[in-house]
Amino acid sequence: MKRIRSAWRRISAASNPGYVVVLILCAATATSFALGFAYQPSGGVPATTPAPPSLDLTFPAGGPRDLSVYSFLEQDGARVTELAVDAVGDFASGRPRIRWTLTIHAFTGRLCRPPAHGTGLTPMRGFRGDYEISGNASVPAMAGQPFLDVELCWDSGAPLVTSGSYLSAALPPIFAPGEQGTVTRSLLLSGTSLSDYSLAGGIAPTAVSASSWSWTAPLGSQYQSQSRSEIPVIGSSLPGLQQDNNSIFLSGIFFGIAGGAAVSIVPAWLDASDRRKARAGEERREEKHEVAS
Repeated sequence: MKRIRSAWRRISAASNPGYVVVLILCAATATSFALGFAYQPSGGVPATTPAPPSLDLTFPAGGPRDLSVYSFLEQDGARVTELAVDAVGDFASGRPRIRWTLTIHAFTGRLCRPPAHGTGLTPMRGFRGDYEISGNASVPAMAGQPFLDVELCWDSGAPLVTSGSYLSAALPPIFAPGEQGTVTRSLLLSGTSLSDYSLAGGIAPTAVSASSWSWTAPLGSQYQSQSRSEIPVIGSSLPGLQQDNNSIFLSGIFFGIAGGAAVSIVPAWLDASDRRKARAGEERREEKHEVAS
């Protein structure tokens, strides 16, 4: 510790300004490098989206005359992603109840809460990641009321990722064999507005609002129907990209300062060392002259 204090006194002495310059350059290098890394954008490219599950909706005792399925893929502020699935039908008069089964393939999340008129997640034997939810609900008294309401959640590995100025999503395919109607899949972002984003890749939505993008297609009875395919989406935020460009510009400035200061350290050190040696030699000559006189 004494040696360090002694060295510091020698370096910081008024007669040794060259070493003070070296210290300033070292501090400028370290500080500029730190600021350069701090201003680098967190995400420069869209993130890779995990594969979504696929959903099959069947009716053991026969389905409605016309079926409308709605799904909402949403990421909230707590970074929990939710997939809500609702179903609305047109039923024959006098039908009291409707039985349904929702099969979920390759699911890696959890059930947010038990359905009001259905069971919990039941693993399918011999199929890892495949589950069933069964329900027996009363036919709604009013048209447009859902008879099925299921909410699935992911704490991690969700098919919706926001990274820097980009969002990536894969809306799950929904299939209802033998049924006629439509399927509408929507993408939402809680706590922010999708109006800040523009589509950068994937399939263009059929409807756009400030809070959601939606894709509507015929449900169809064919396995190759459009509803069977997942919908890939990549969105970019213009304000976020502008902020990223500003951050990249500032980061480049700081890295440039750091590089210039780092390159200057060695010459400054050599110059300070030469000055110290020259001054020491001059002091020795003066001492010899004083002794001789």
